This record gives sequence, structure tokens and C-alpha cells, in this order.
Amino acid sequence: MRRRWFHRSLLAAAMAAACGMAGASGLQVAPVGLEFLPATPAQGLWLTNTGDQPLHAQVRVFQWTQAGGRDVLTPTQALVASPPMLSLAPGARQLVRVIRLGQPDANGGEQAYRLLVDELPQAQPQKQTGVQYVLRYSIPVFVEPANPPDTTAIAATLRWSLAREGDGIALQVRNTGTAHAQLSEVSLLPPAGAPITVSAGLLGYVLPGMTMRWPLNIPASRLPSGTQLKVEINGKPVEQAFAVGDLPR
Repeated sequence: MRRRWFHRSLLAAAMAAACGMAGASGLQVAPVGLEFLPATPAQGLWLTNTGDQPLHAQVRVFQWTQAGGRDVLTPTQALVASPPMLSLAPGARQLVRVIRLGQPDANGGEQAYRLLVDELPQAQPQKQTGVQYVLRYSIPVFVEPANPPDTTAIAATLRWSLAREGDGIALQVRNTGTAHAQLSEVSLLPPAGAPITVSAGLLGYVLPGMTMRWPLNIPASRLPSGTQLKVEINGKPVEQAFAVGDLPR
């Protein structure tokens, strides 16, 4: 089994009811990523309530693609979550089974999905006022094809470039390979001067055959001709620096 490295993608949304005390959430999800090997029919996701109040949660499955330099999520039945709705008492823990329907295509490629785990807002008594916080976890899921690709040379399948993004700059990455690339610890290396940090942690993923763009809060004047890039790919530091090309004028 080849090793994968996942980072949690966590989005927090605040739902304001009125002024007052804030309610703390206790929803925890593990693991932070799932991978289906060709012979794996199901995987497990544990939901835990670490808070002192009951909570309700919903698990939904989406096919994950990328278009226009952004992630695109589409409802799908290729994977199902059971149960999709659940209630957890304080301190309780429950397993959600993620089940693959059908067999991987021998001629197909890696498939990507996202599990959205939403904590649902609680109904509050009329006399209770306050701010209630609910969480959303976005869990990456990858399904390997019947003939898994060789990922030892994933760095060679990525094409890096700088692009104009409105009045700013964006880093554009195209994945010409057959497996996803997780990008983290990204920095730009001008030919003179100190490295410029793009992301001190997870930047994001580039799915096979697709292109992603990330806006950079960096003035164009700081990216002269000859700027290169350093990155960790799938959790492993890459020793070489990559050319990103000159910024279009």
C-alpha cells in the first residue's frame, strides 16, 4: 500500500441568533482523509462529540473535480455514507461507513471525492439567546483505479506558472499525471533576496489532468525574472526547485 498524507480541510461557520454567550462545538472527525484501494469496498469515518451538549450531524458525498482553477463539488451516488444523519450524546462516538458502489474501471483513472460533514444547528428555546457555532469538515477521498499509477515521479507531472489574477498575481499548477498532488510548504525563491512564503501549511490539491490557481498576496515587483518555487508534494519535501516562468506583462 502506498503511503498518503492528508491534511484536514476545516471550515467554520458562525450562525448568530442574538447577542450573548457563545456555544462551543464538540464535533471531531477522524481520519482526516480516506483512500480506497482497488479491492477495498468500504472505509470508516469516526464522528465524536467531545462537547457537553448533544449534537446532530449530516454526512454528504460529492464527486470532486476542478475547473476554472477552482474546486467543483457535484452530488454523486458512486459512494454512499451510512448513516447519513446521526445524533451524538456528549462523549459519544459513532462509525460512519463510506461504501463504494461498483468496481473500479480497469481502464479508468483515480477518482476523487469529498465528504462534507456538517454539524447541524440546534433548536434553541425561545428564552435562550446567544451565538451558536457549527462546524463543517471537508474530507478528501481518493479511489484508486484497478491498475494504480506510479506516484514516485509525481513532481515531474506538475507544470508551474505565474498568471495575472485581476489586479493581482496567481500561482497556477497543472497536473499532467494520473494521480493527485497535495501541495504544502510552498515558497517562491527570487534570484536575489529572501524566500517568499506562499503557504506555511497546506496549499491544496491538484487532481490528475486538471489545473488549479491560487491568488498570491504578493506585489508583482517582488517576483523578478528567474523566480523559482519550493514545495512539499504529498507530504514529502522535494529537493529540486521548479521554474514558474516570468510573470506576464
